[in-house]
Amino acid sequence: MFVKSLIIKEFRGVKSCKKPIEFSNFTVLIGRNNSGKSAVLEALSLLPNPWISRYISSKTRIEYLTDIHSTRKGGKYRRLLYLYAGEARLDYTLENENKSIYFKITKDNYESSLIHNVKSIANFFNMNPKQLEHSVLFFPYTTSILDDLEWRMGDLKDLITKKGYHITLAKFLNECVNDNFSEFIFQEPITLRKVYPNTTAFIELKDLGAGAEKVIKIMTLLELLKPKLVLIDDFAAGFHPTMIRLFFNWLKKKDFQIIISTHNIDVLYHLTDLKPKDTSILQLNKSNEDVLCQEIFTLEEIESLLSANNDPRLLSGLLNL
Repeated sequence: MFVKSLIIKEFRGVKSCKKPIEFSNFTVLIGRNNSGKSAVLEALSLLPNPWISRYISSKTRIEYLTDIHSTRKGGKYRRLLYLYAGEARLDYTLENENKSIYFKITKDNYESSLIHNVKSIANFFNMNPKQLEHSVLFFPYTTSILDDLEWRMGDLKDLITKKGYHITLAKFLNECVNDNFSEFIFQEPITLRKVYPNTTAFIELKDLGAGAEKVIKIMTLLELLKPKLVLIDDFAAGFHPTMIRLFFNWLKKKDFQIIISTHNIDVLYHLTDLKPKDTSILQLNKSNEDVLCQEIFTLEEIESLLSANNDPRLLSGLLNL
């Protein structure tokens, strides 16, 4: 596990936290719209340091958040601040020796408790400096993320082929769709070789739908980069229930920490069935004063709720999905 807890103060739509937000190795954030799920993931995405480049887009982490929220007037970081003014503060407790760090953000500047130096930051996190860019990978729910992923994968196509992922990922996809693909061709655009009884043809990955495109691109990067922490906002968007289950089954075998958000009840059904180690469900809720609260459920507690409620619509209301 990479990060143990987070305290948010005046960041995005969150004024403060009732208590530190605690994470497990596999954490699922649930809650209504505007309950703080994305704010938590965005705060975590600034790790290991706001000025470290984000591997997927080569922008610094804080610049990327600024772009997501289209901050143009009143200070470049204005929309990262609660009610667009003042100072945001993010406090993190790390798994490694219970180390603590903080970041502060104002409308024009930010501050870190870490020295502004790549080597020093790498030493603090016990990493090789080359790992910093991809130590924390954030996959937001944006329209540009799939293009960003494809751009980065262009640099990795030879390594993908060398390690045989172009074939193993095609086999994975065959379990999710009604087609038979033999391999991915990592050119522009990414295509697949589809096998027919007497011939083959090439199909663009984009034509299989956003869900298939998203899962394959994320899996490819995770296989190659082996990050410390993976953050996925609106995890199940575009996924068929079969794909959710297969992706979870793949993720549970990996060593990195995973924190996702979802509104999809199928996610909970599959998690209780697959039972990844050290999993928790965090139901987030904001008070009218924008104080973030959490209720932690174990998989066993979620399983009991699922068993006791035969109508998924009632359970969705109970869990604020």
